[in-house]
Amino acid sequence: MRAFIESRDDAKLFIGNFTNRKSLSETVFKSFNEPENSSSTPFNFSKRNSSLDVKERRHIAFLKVHKAASSTAQNIFLRFAKSRDLLVVLPLVPKFFYPNIISMATSVTDKNILPVPNGRIYEVLCCHVIYNKEAFARIMPPDTINIGIVRDPFEHFISTLNYMRPSGVFNIESPDPVSVFLQDPTKYVKRSSQSFANNRMSFEFDFPKELFETRDKAGIERYLQKLDSEFELVLIVEMFDESVVLMRRLLNWGIKDILYMKLNSRKHLYERIHFKPGDVQLYKIWAEIDYALYNFFFKRLQTQIQYQGPTFHEELLYFRSLRQDMQIYCEKKPVSSVPFHVVSSQWTDAFNITKEDCDYMMKGEIPFIREIRMEQYGFYNDTF
Repeated sequence: MRAFIESRDDAKLFIGNFTNRKSLSETVFKSFNEPENSSSTPFNFSKRNSSLDVKERRHIAFLKVHKAASSTAQNIFLRFAKSRDLLVVLPLVPKFFYPNIISMATSVTDKNILPVPNGRIYEVLCCHVIYNKEAFARIMPPDTINIGIVRDPFEHFISTLNYMRPSGVFNIESPDPVSVFLQDPTKYVKRSSQSFANNRMSFEFDFPKELFETRDKAGIERYLQKLDSEFELVLIVEMFDESVVLMRRLLNWGIKDILYMKLNSRKHLYERIHFKPGDVQLYKIWAEIDYALYNFFFKRLQTQIQYQGPTFHEELLYFRSLRQDMQIYCEKKPVSSVPFHVVSSQWTDAFNITKEDCDYMMKGEIPFIREIRMEQYGFYNDTF
């Protein structure tokens, strides 16, 4: 089976058979969750696995890809870290720079992150930075779980245009600059450019530079196989609920840990963003590396879900209804003394959702990062 496919419609097909190759993620799920002497019958994931040899996974490296619902996902990791006093990897922040960005061009180094306080280790990485296996491994514990996120490439393109306003597109003097750009992208952006208009998701996953120039399909496939061995899970924005339920099982977290509110979502398009029929197909040609990345992990997520058995979909339905109730509670700005009580079920022990929980689920990433910086280091900016 090819490691990536040509059309999004093909990618949506449910994967009916497992490939013979054992991905790292499949191995991890087996080793974390499968009981001894198990049969081929799908095992039960009700509540947490409380056996002594299956512990809550706390060392996480999340690749926070720009404009891929990553603020919503990051909030889950920040809340988890805060509730357990885990050390978050934080950027060295000069004056006038964003406190949630380690780097937009390189991976982690000792020059762009704050040092580890005495007696501590880095435990959660979830700020913007470019992925690099060796760089991540140098700072994170050996048992760290790598998690990424990808989004439908055309939807990612729209969001990037709306938020980043890349000059390669909007410097075009035309009432329809996006359509003009897509007619001949290399007229405005080099194939090797780090522009947000050029296969940006793949750039943040550290695809080799030469692939942006050559677009060699065999090279793209080889690198996807490499990522497959390094990322235990890649969340899919269009299947976000499925992704976080799967993540809960992988990490042996509780249902409360993965509840979320959508963050940093813009509802209105910049007035210069217009599309014409055929633009999607033109973008698929230009963004072929991003489409290969998305299609590969879309298919892999389907396989991982199938591996979970029928209990997965039962838990997913429970999670969705619970999240709806939680959202109703949180959006009414509850009084702190009246929590929303979640009763015990097959999927969770009883717990409360409080006003403080709601506040943190709705907390913007920059204020949240600043709060954690103060708790961990006692200051905001580092250099002036």
